Amino acid sequence: MSRTLASLVACLALSAATRAFADEANGVNNGLYLELQGGASFWDDSNVSVPSVGHGKVDFDTGWTAGGAIGFRAFDWLRAEAHASFRRADLDSVKVGSLHLSGEGWAGTATFLGNVYLDLPVPFPIKPYIGGGAGVALFKADTNGNSVSIDDTDTKFCWNAMGGVFWPVWRHLELDLRYRYITSDDPKVDADLFGLGNGKVRAEFAAHEAVGALRVVF
Repeated sequence: MSRTLASLVACLALSAATRAFADEANGVNNGLYLELQGGASFWDDSNVSVPSVGHGKVDFDTGWTAGGAIGFRAFDWLRAEAHASFRRADLDSVKVGSLHLSGEGWAGTATFLGNVYLDLPVPFPIKPYIGGGAGVALFKADTNGNSVSIDDTDTKFCWNAMGGVFWPVWRHLELDLRYRYITSDDPKVDADLFGLGNGKVRAEFAAHEAVGALRVVF
């Protein structure tokens, strides 16, 4: 009886050690995680529509983005998270109809999204992944110059798609590098334009972002 019990204990210990070794070789840890991120945000030129003036385009300088997330990883390959981030870019130039103005101001977008990621189970230290999600975006534009005055906000549906790689430095710390495309329904903001009075400016939003992140897995 004692010999059978000892054999059973040895088998259980061997099984636990084998699983631990496999988890260590896989290099990922399941459970709750917190993430901080930041990087560069490259805004697409925005087509705009100005009542009583016409259609035009706004060019942006290279901007920045920062944010964070709280999520959960399961099965070594599935992550789901609640994500919040902010991005901002200065205006470079504004062209509406025959008018061409230098930009004096900035535009910013705060986003709140639910994201899902698939961590591809490859036997390498660097792990690739893809992901996407949707939520809401809060837009803010602020400019006062060249006879253009905007100080308003709007909220729209938005979505993003991502691809990247991460490196488990150890079981509870991961470094992440990703590309993110983010876009939304067209926001509208109130503006006083060219001395013609107040009107709604309709614009487009889309950005390409290069983001680095630090993730702590509990």
